[in-house]
Amino acid sequence: MLQKIGLCFMLIGTLLLCGWGLKGFFADSLIPLPLRLGVGAIGAGIIIILAALIWGRLTKAKEEKGEEKPRW
Repeated sequence: MLQKIGLCFMLIGTLLLCGWGLKGFFADSLIPLPLRLGVGAIGAGIIIILAALIWGRLTKAKEEKGEEKPRW
């Protein structure tokens, strides 16, 4: 139970710091627009790939769970 609470706090803190850093990066007018767009596209691609991998794992685990064979 305490491990889950600690993990939640770590996740929230990490998301807050990343969000703050990304806001500063994308709001800074000294950074060229193509660089900001490129970093945003790379980040979006990574998120899409991770979501697809997680979705595939969950779907596969659900299929395997429903097809359990008897152990005798």
